Amino acid sequence: MGKDHESVSSEDELDDEQDLEDEEDVEEDDGAGSLSVSSEVLAPTTSALAGELVENGHQMATHGGGTVEAVDGFDFSYAMTEGFDGAETTAIDPELARLPQCCAEEFDIPESVCGRDDRARIRSTTRIPWRWNAQLIITMRDGRKSRCTGWFIGPHTVMTAGHCVYSHSAGGWARQIEVIPGMDASLRPFGSQKSSSFRSVQGWTVNQKSGYDYGAIVLPNNTMGNRVGWFGFAALTDASLKNLLVNNAGYAGDKPFGTLWYNAGRITKVTSRRLFYMIDTYGGHSGSPVWRYKDGHRHAVGVHAYGGCPNKSTRITKKVFNNMKTWKA
Repeated sequence: MGKDHESVSSEDELDDEQDLEDEEDVEEDDGAGSLSVSSEVLAPTTSALAGELVENGHQMATHGGGTVEAVDGFDFSYAMTEGFDGAETTAIDPELARLPQCCAEEFDIPESVCGRDDRARIRSTTRIPWRWNAQLIITMRDGRKSRCTGWFIGPHTVMTAGHCVYSHSAGGWARQIEVIPGMDASLRPFGSQKSSSFRSVQGWTVNQKSGYDYGAIVLPNNTMGNRVGWFGFAALTDASLKNLLVNNAGYAGDKPFGTLWYNAGRITKVTSRRLFYMIDTYGGHSGSPVWRYKDGHRHAVGVHAYGGCPNKSTRITKKVFNNMKTWKA
């Protein structure tokens, strides 16, 4: 599979918590066969409030339509995935179980459990929204392997942290990433896909600024996303974000390999580039979605990346939103 990497110029304003430099829109060789290009400004899909951009997700109940009744003792996951190509249950490779979180040496502060650990394991990973999350198994540029979390934003596009697709400490762009949506220990209910096509921004790939730590994986076709659906995403105002109750789910490195863990909490601080909260996370959560659940819709507002209690995500600003729209197309 040919490599296809793209690093888009970062255009956002200076951050009030870190020393970020303005970057111009330029076309230049970013190394490793990647291309740095100017970002494309796209019109929003919908606008909830003045100054906000909202892109809705694909919340189908099941692939192909229809749903099943809620019956005690009935295995929904089997009915959901029976007959899918690639669905499998496999023994956990001991080497996978020992995979480290990606790129810990690049963190400003590692991901953290804040106070009482009240994370809950998600066992119904074939249901919405859990199947929109994916375990990522990364083969880095230097050949080492590691893990992150990703989440679908379109039929062939998976969002994650920038350091999961481009590691400065490992020599640049990942060689390959395997995406396993809805993974639950040995169960891979929707199979998996591998990709060598990645996206990020120069604020991360060139300048290694934590406020620009976000990226995407482009899958070879639409099969996986059309099978599971995807999150919406939104660029909200400071007022809408402050004290907003948000959700997070990720594949935590301190738990059994391939198990998905949930926590929630309020956004306690909002800056131009980052969101802060006391949601419990751990290594392996990098790249996981921070989302608002409102009026039946789930819109990600941040890409989780760092710890410190409060823990932090890269905020989905208008420029980030537009890049996501471009990568989703």
